[in-house]
Parts: sequence; C-alpha cells; structure tokens
Amino acid sequence: MGSQALIMLASRCFCCGKALNPTGSRTWAVILFIFCWLFFLVAEICLVAGSVRNAYHTKYRTIFGEQPPSCETVRKGVFGAGAAFIFLTAIVNKLYYICYSDATENKHSL
Repeated sequence: MGSQALIMLASRCFCCGKALNPTGSRTWAVILFIFCWLFFLVAEICLVAGSVRNAYHTKYRTIFGEQPPSCETVRKGVFGAGAAFIFLTAIVNKLYYICYSDATENKHSL
C-alpha cells in the first residue's frame, strides 16, 4: 500500500500538475494507471480475504477447544495470488511512472 501511495504522490495521480503531452507515452500512462490500480485492488482483496479467513479459523476453533488449524487450512492460492499481484503491481507501477515522466517532459520541437 505504501508503494502505491508513493507512486501516486510522485505522479500526482493525474489530478494535479501540468497536462501531459499528447504522445504515445500519455496513452500508455493512462492504460498503465488503470492496470496498476486494478492489480493493486486485486492484491489487497486477496491478502485481506486470506487474513480474515485465517483469523476466523484460528480464533474460533481455539475458543471451542479444538486444535488450531495449520496454515494449510486457508486456500493455498489466496496468499500466493496476493503475492503475484503485488509483484505485477510493482512492475506496472514502474512502467507507469516511466511513461508518465516521458509524457510530462517537453519534447516539442518546432
């Protein structure tokens, strides 16, 4: 979450600052902006869902005197998918920032 906030602050999240130059970099920056938020939301949903499910199993089973379940109780792919989407978010954020900074530079030659 910290890296997502940092990249959005650095690029001003398309809300503030000067307009982007109408180039191919601007188009890619917009597309990558959407994908970085999409990947970030999927990663957060996977990690929160896995944490909630894990907390539910460990909290309520130990109250009733059962043995606490192992980590294998949570679906195996939940945390793995979250980690994969975190990695994809980092890659897309890097590409987004490169395209964003290319689009903000003054490359107009008359």
